[in-house]
Amino acid sequence: MVNSKIPFRRRLSVRQAQIAVFIALAIGAVFAIMQILLDARDERKNLSVHAKSILDYAGQPAARAAYRLDDIGAQELVASLLSDPALVKAKILDETGLTLARASRSPTKPPSILEQLLLGSGVELFTRDLRNEQANIDVGTLIIELDPVAAAPGFQQRTWNALVSGLLKSTLLAFLLTMIFQLIITKRVTRLAESFARAARYQPGTAARGDELDMLENRVLQSTNALAKAVIEAEAANKAKSVFLASMSHEMRTPLNAIIGYAEALEMGIGADNTERRNSYLKNISSAGKQLNRLLGDILDFSKIEAGSIEFEIEDVSLADIIRSDIQQLEGIAGERQISLKTDIQSEATVQADQSRLRQILLNFVTNAAKYNASGGTIRVGVTARPDGRQRLYVEDSGSGIPPDQLQSIFEPFVRGDNNLPDIPGAGLGLAICKMLAEGMGGRIGCDSVLAKGSTFWVDLKTSDLGELSQGDSVPQLTEAL
Repeated sequence: MVNSKIPFRRRLSVRQAQIAVFIALAIGAVFAIMQILLDARDERKNLSVHAKSILDYAGQPAARAAYRLDDIGAQELVASLLSDPALVKAKILDETGLTLARASRSPTKPPSILEQLLLGSGVELFTRDLRNEQANIDVGTLIIELDPVAAAPGFQQRTWNALVSGLLKSTLLAFLLTMIFQLIITKRVTRLAESFARAARYQPGTAARGDELDMLENRVLQSTNALAKAVIEAEAANKAKSVFLASMSHEMRTPLNAIIGYAEALEMGIGADNTERRNSYLKNISSAGKQLNRLLGDILDFSKIEAGSIEFEIEDVSLADIIRSDIQQLEGIAGERQISLKTDIQSEATVQADQSRLRQILLNFVTNAAKYNASGGTIRVGVTARPDGRQRLYVEDSGSGIPPDQLQSIFEPFVRGDNNLPDIPGAGLGLAICKMLAEGMGGRIGCDSVLAKGSTFWVDLKTSDLGELSQGDSVPQLTEAL
């Protein structure tokens, strides 16, 4: 038997009994507390009703005494009001606010903590303006103070009765739940565990007997086959990971070797006395460091986007202003390969986008255009309006172009097409990151290319006045872009 191999405290029946007790106690406590709170609410309402009845009863006599300034009659009236066990203080003021009569006494007993929490920790004050109807003038004020505990006799006993009743009901409910769990779950799960133990050893075919738990016996065997398939897929994924790591190792080792080599040369004094040569070494070290930094940045960005942990700050952004503000940096990227950069801004409209992510896309487009362009070529960066009302940011180069059969795959991770040459750095993540960022901002991305003439990479975004994203709109999930 399966149960004989499991310690008593860890058995399913024991755990189910614990859960049943917890559920029952929680339900009993909730109902008991609700009953107590409803009782306390009724008592507070009754206190106001009780105060109103006292004020109605004493209002006219108090008004007559205040009108006549009959302090003796007023004193007798307030003293008679103290016959009410809930009333602890009564006072009559004349029209000038001076005390005409007063009477008070201490509360009958100090309230318990429970009564203070539910009924209130102090006396409640109620007032009634006194008016002489014949003279039609205000003649004073009647003030009474009631003790909410004294006004609710038996409240504490009713509270304890509710708690004890809730406990008894919880005990009965726990017993019933334990029996139900035993009949519906425990016996059948035990049978399932024994069947699975036999299936793991002999792997027989078991016919389903009617419901979900019975059919689970067959599905356990089916899941074993699915698990074997998953292991094969995991091994394939692990192999792909190994290929990726090998590629990244090569890409990272190249700039690292350059940094180490030139740094060691300077350390040994090679070229230290030659300013031009030393500056060349330092420039190569800086360039390799930047290359390594871009590579690591692409890997981190791709990991964040793939995990869905990146957020977008959608706002009105001017594509033209982004190009103008970044023109020096873009010209510097093109100038490193003796490539001229031109701008073609045909629209000043704003779009709905994340400004920093849009700059990242533009920088990536220009970097790729420079890497895969011939020395002395040109790059054109521009903005134009589309017939569908969107705005297009594009980067056009005069490179060798991309074959038509590769246009769709160039936006996939780690794909570099026929340009996967050792002298061109990169891990093939830049365009994949651009695609996920563009779709994350609700845009479209693409490439138009003609062999031997060049390529144009573009991203289309919603114009602000045509379709702004409200706070209720959801940004597309990045995992869908994969």
